[in-house]
Amino acid sequence: MQYFLNAKNIRSWLVTRHAQELLAVFSIQAFSLFTSFAISLIITNLLGAAAYGVFSYGFSWVNLMAVFSCMGFEQLALKEIPAYRAQGRKDLMHGYFKYATKRILLLSIIVSVFLFFLSWLLRQPNDSSLRTGLWLAIPALPVIAMINLRFAWLRSFHFNSLSQFPDKVIRPLVFLAMLLAAYLFYDRGLNIFMVIIMSGISILLALIVGNYYIQKKVLTTVEDVPAIYEKPRWRKVALSLFIVNGIYFYLSQLQILMLGSFKGAAETGIFAIASRLSDLEGYMLFALNVVLAPIISRLFAEQKLAELQTVITRTLWFGFLFSLPLITGFLMFPSFCLSFFGDEFGSGKNALIILTLSQVVNFATGSVGYMLTMTGHQKTAIKLLLLTAALTTLLSFILIPILGINGAAISAAVNNIVLNVLMAIAVYKKTGINSTLLRLK
Repeated sequence: MQYFLNAKNIRSWLVTRHAQELLAVFSIQAFSLFTSFAISLIITNLLGAAAYGVFSYGFSWVNLMAVFSCMGFEQLALKEIPAYRAQGRKDLMHGYFKYATKRILLLSIIVSVFLFFLSWLLRQPNDSSLRTGLWLAIPALPVIAMINLRFAWLRSFHFNSLSQFPDKVIRPLVFLAMLLAAYLFYDRGLNIFMVIIMSGISILLALIVGNYYIQKKVLTTVEDVPAIYEKPRWRKVALSLFIVNGIYFYLSQLQILMLGSFKGAAETGIFAIASRLSDLEGYMLFALNVVLAPIISRLFAEQKLAELQTVITRTLWFGFLFSLPLITGFLMFPSFCLSFFGDEFGSGKNALIILTLSQVVNFATGSVGYMLTMTGHQKTAIKLLLLTAALTTLLSFILIPILGINGAAISAAVNNIVLNVLMAIAVYKKTGINSTLLRLK
């Protein structure tokens, strides 16, 4: 067998459609990263770690509850719409679009009201700045839920780069422009609560732009077809997908939420920056997943396993090599990387190293979550996620009160390593596909 990482094979891969889509999505992600880190630098240097902790804590809750409000219907689009299109079932597509929109909009509003009154009645979190920041972020919850849902429709139609443009280009660009304008006009009057409101406005504008694309590219294809509904089946499949996606997102936000509750805004802000830096390595993996999810579903359904194996392996190696300089930089110069955000962020050095090492494992095991859910093995994914969620939650409760930022990093790293290794083994046993970097041929 020929070693696949040679110039000829790389050139042949780069001209494929999914490689070009990946590069387009990654370019959008790169722009989003640039603007997002510019925003983080402005907030942290002007307002400090505690202010950034307020910002991160509020939107961590809102993003988590937005995923809950979707109840798996955004993931259902990635699994079912490609099949409906292949079968010519526009009637079912139309029914799904109408049903999902009404269901998620209503549920997200109910969740928003419940979250506000729960925080208000219990006076939680104890830190008043964290509590106020949460209240100001809550109105964005239904908007984020609709973004998650409707932009998944664009992905299901293989408009991968277009699905990312409103949220990854328009949203951070508008937010950055408003932040700079507020700084110029208000100068020392700028505070974190103004920043949270500006972020909410940018999220709303992203949804408005995205809705234009949805109407033009998706809904026009079914508007003349009567809607047919498969509500019981949709709810059943969506629930299993929701459990998988919901636990994933819970695990991604767990440490920030617990640090806010146990240690306050300052440590939350420092950890949030260290976590964001380590996530830079995972952004390429995220871009891979955006492109690969519908491809995995289609190729597995058609039983083109050899083609699926080739697509996964070559794409993963390309992404890993692209991310290698970042991994090296974070491991060798953690203090330097954190110093851009302010002197007080230096205490996150060890956390950045720990998180970076765990992200290497995450990348090395590949798109294991999508490999299980897009091939019909949601139950296996759920079992593994529940196991690691219990382990990580327990570790967080034990380590964060004692070790603070480093305890949060350790619990997050254990989660990354255990979950991804177990899922990679399950993918191979269930599908025969090796999702890891270890397959070199």
